Amino acid sequence: MTRIDRLICHVMPNAFLLALVEQGRLVDLQIVRRDRPSRVESIFLGRLERVMPDLDAAFVDIGIGKSGFLRAEDRAGIDAWPPPGAPLLVQVRHDGDGDGGKGPRLSMNLAVTGRYLVFHPVGSGIGFSRRIEGESERDRLRGHLQGHVEGLLDGGLVLRTAAAGAGAEVLRADAERIAERWEKLRKLALDAAPPADLSARVAGERDPIARALRDHGATLEEVIIDDRAMARALQDQMDRLGEKIRVRWHNGPMPALDIDDVAGQVDTALAPRIALESGVEVLFEPGETLIAIDVDSASAGGRQGRAPRRPVEVNLEAAPAIAQQLRLRNLAGAVVIDFVTMRSSYDRDKVQAALAEAMADDPVPTQLYGFTRMGHFELTRARRGATLAAQLEALQQPPDE
Repeated sequence: MTRIDRLICHVMPNAFLLALVEQGRLVDLQIVRRDRPSRVESIFLGRLERVMPDLDAAFVDIGIGKSGFLRAEDRAGIDAWPPPGAPLLVQVRHDGDGDGGKGPRLSMNLAVTGRYLVFHPVGSGIGFSRRIEGESERDRLRGHLQGHVEGLLDGGLVLRTAAAGAGAEVLRADAERIAERWEKLRKLALDAAPPADLSARVAGERDPIARALRDHGATLEEVIIDDRAMARALQDQMDRLGEKIRVRWHNGPMPALDIDDVAGQVDTALAPRIALESGVEVLFEPGETLIAIDVDSASAGGRQGRAPRRPVEVNLEAAPAIAQQLRLRNLAGAVVIDFVTMRSSYDRDKVQAALAEAMADDPVPTQLYGFTRMGHFELTRARRGATLAAQLEALQQPPDE
């Protein structure tokens, strides 16, 4: 399981760059434009514009100038579409594609996310992250919720991966924070006229650093920020909440992104070819409809007196690096990996298991299909915004008016 232990925040005039680091390894780089903030997870009181019976879907005005798209299966049990103009409480699942592209994808299955819990106001029962394994641990956590959280939140609850090993007091404190946020959003929805951005009216709902702390605070040890005022404000917040996460204002001679060689790792993620420690190289060729990845062991075999490596050893080294680069580069769509050819089905199963394990913490949904008859490995990764290269390129453009 990925354990993010350091968050490095580089503050720019038009953006925040948030580097999530695990033991010196860059896991993710989040780029948050000030003029184009992500609305993912934001809750709106929208207004139904029009229904498309053929698609069993509808367009909803949420007040951002581009209609959101709502599928019927996201209506959370509503048997029929309400009339046009009716208010709908919706949540953004995916941002739109930008100017001239698609609007945001919406859902009525609302989710209010905490550090350990996810609350579904229109849901029921208790669910678990797939990374929380073992019935004894699930029974223990279920008992904590039923004994200490029951009554705080009326709906469904899902225990996130970070909840593994958590005690009753920790879970209750998280539930109390979620309940407070949900009550604020619920009251706003009762008083607002659609379309209305409810999350924008709740402090911290769109703060990128607050979201990173929420998602990774269970393992986070240190936050480094190169903005003095933000660092001071965050330290005050940590003190009020009793958090043990260190906050450090970076004012050293080197840029913040040189810590842990984040800038160098970003450069690597922009290159078409990366070299692993053994000398194995992995080539990334993103196309419009297909991403091709080639594992090339030719330069590593027998190099500097080393004995030639078995294909399975080469592929087991490449698998986690491929998973890391797919997430870091934010590559999406159909992916075909040309691993070094393995004759043994046992070896192929080991490599597939290693790739699945390495991709398990990727927040973007992925589907692994396995090896084809031609020996290539196929998978798909859902699209969540622009690639890393495109986002960095967009930072060079003038901000939106």
